[in-house]
Amino acid sequence: MRGFRELFKSWKDGCPWLTNPNRFDLPKEGLKPLSVADPGKKFKVCRILGGRSACARLAHMGIYPGVEVELLCGGCNAPCIVKVHNVTISLGHGISQKILVEEAGG
Repeated sequence: MRGFRELFKSWKDGCPWLTNPNRFDLPKEGLKPLSVADPGKKFKVCRILGGRSACARLAHMGIYPGVEVELLCGGCNAPCIVKVHNVTISLGHGISQKILVEEAGG
C-alpha cells in the first residue's frame, strides 16, 4: 500500500475520483451528498467532488471512495458527525456536500 505522501503526489490534475468536470452532475442514481443523508445509517463513499487538497485532506482523515462511514448526526446546514475506521470526525457543511454517498448494503 502506498503511503499518503506518495498518493498525494500522484494527483497531478486534482482528485483522481473526479472524472466529470461538471461537479454537480450525479453520475448514478442513488448518490447523494453526505450533508443531506439520513443520520443513524451507514453509507459507502462513492465519489468526492473536490480538488486535490480537499481529496487529500479527506483521505488523510480516512474518508475516500469505497470506505464505509456511519453518519451519527447531520443535516440542517450543521456539521456532520461521522464514524469512520472507529474514529468519530466532525465535518463542516461545505466539505460534507462534496462527499457523495450511497446507502451501504446489508
